[in-house]
Amino acid sequence: MERFSNRFGVLALHALVWTLPVGLFVILILTALAPTIRPEFFSLFKQPSVGQRFYFQVAMSTIALLYFGLCTAGGTLRLPRNGVLGAAILYGLCVTASSLAARSPLFTIKETAFLWCGILLLGMVTHLRLSRRQSRALLTSLVLIAAVSALYGLLQYFGVDLRWGAAGYPADIEEARFHVLGLQGHPNYLTAFIGPALLLCPGLIAASSSVRWRAVLGGVMVVIALCILVSGTRSAWLGTLFMGGGMAVVAMRKYGSFRLGRRGKIAAVVAACGLVLLVMQARHRYSFLDRLAEARPVQGRLYFYVVATRMIAQHPLLGIGYNNYGVQFWDYSDALQSNPANHVYSFILEDVGGIRADQAHDEYLQIAAETGMVGLGVFFFLMVVYFRRVREEYQRLEARHDRLLLLGMAGAVGFLLMDCLFSFPLRLPCSSLALWLVMGIGSRYAWPEAVAAAPEAANRAAASRKGGSKSKASAKSPAG
Repeated sequence: MERFSNRFGVLALHALVWTLPVGLFVILILTALAPTIRPEFFSLFKQPSVGQRFYFQVAMSTIALLYFGLCTAGGTLRLPRNGVLGAAILYGLCVTASSLAARSPLFTIKETAFLWCGILLLGMVTHLRLSRRQSRALLTSLVLIAAVSALYGLLQYFGVDLRWGAAGYPADIEEARFHVLGLQGHPNYLTAFIGPALLLCPGLIAASSSVRWRAVLGGVMVVIALCILVSGTRSAWLGTLFMGGGMAVVAMRKYGSFRLGRRGKIAAVVAACGLVLLVMQARHRYSFLDRLAEARPVQGRLYFYVVATRMIAQHPLLGIGYNNYGVQFWDYSDALQSNPANHVYSFILEDVGGIRADQAHDEYLQIAAETGMVGLGVFFFLMVVYFRRVREEYQRLEARHDRLLLLGMAGAVGFLLMDCLFSFPLRLPCSSLALWLVMGIGSRYAWPEAVAAAPEAANRAAASRKGGSKSKASAKSPAG
């Protein structure tokens, strides 16, 4: 039964990774082709992130129920000794406590289901006895589906869109970045999903023994990098630059320069030339310098930050409740603008007026506003526990490709944490899937082989001690 439940869990996770971004997109196409059923699904699938969130909660709850039910029937259900899982559960309890103390507890408790589904995913990954090969296969599935999203984003950038208009945006919008939507419905949502996958690619390439798979993963890496480049998402540019650069520095300090064979050099030159040609083509449609200098979104987000700080000041301990920022935004905005000294923000309200600001566009400020300083402190504690665990796992590993892949898992989480400064990736289904899956694998990547090798090492040590005692006894017997 344990073997069957383990196989079921691995296959279910693969299915979840592949169907979360793609499955609802297929339904979206079907509803577009069938006008009679389209109105019934339009409200759910108008924005892909809304449908993906619903799908993630239903699918993850079902998978976890079946998996842990099989483990209970087989007598193999046990809580893994994993500090990352314990810290995640503690964070979930803090969020639930703040929700119970909120002004509308029933609504807020319902919203916490999304967070608990992510913690369920983390618990399932840590409970599974994943070998390193199975872990790499799961990460490869994540990278490949991210490449599909990135490729579709590139097609949209050059004018090829398979849907009836842009989800959440007018079809004739002038700004080019809003055409790079991918399967997620927004450039920020897209890059929050494909950015971590980009940092996993070097380790997966190094771990692959097949030249064809290395070529495929190298092409995937180029496609994802180009999509991030043309998406216009500044937080993704910064995350790729800092996390990728940090990974390179750590890898170089440990192993020195990496040597490329003749095929590797040829592939690198071809990829670089293709990237340059595509970027030159992209320059006619989009100005990267103008995007870097654009200040209007920064002004709007500044006001979101000010409102969040007012929420923190009035509810510093437990906050206003999970996902209640958008519900109470205009109440705090009215109170803020009632003070004549705050009329300086009036020009910003001209841009954001009439819009429901569901998110603060800074995950840390929103966590502090919704769950208080207690919740923010526990969240930081969770991240500290994860990176300490990755450091321990890194020291246990001996193979270069395993260390590079684990470094990529740390970089992927770091990318999302940097993105949290400017966006809300922890509230999005695809990026949340990437976060909890990578954290679960990264916290136990060195564990299966280490546990399996421990009894063998102990037996070898005992045999050597026993053999040594026999040899000493035989050496003493003739003299006696």
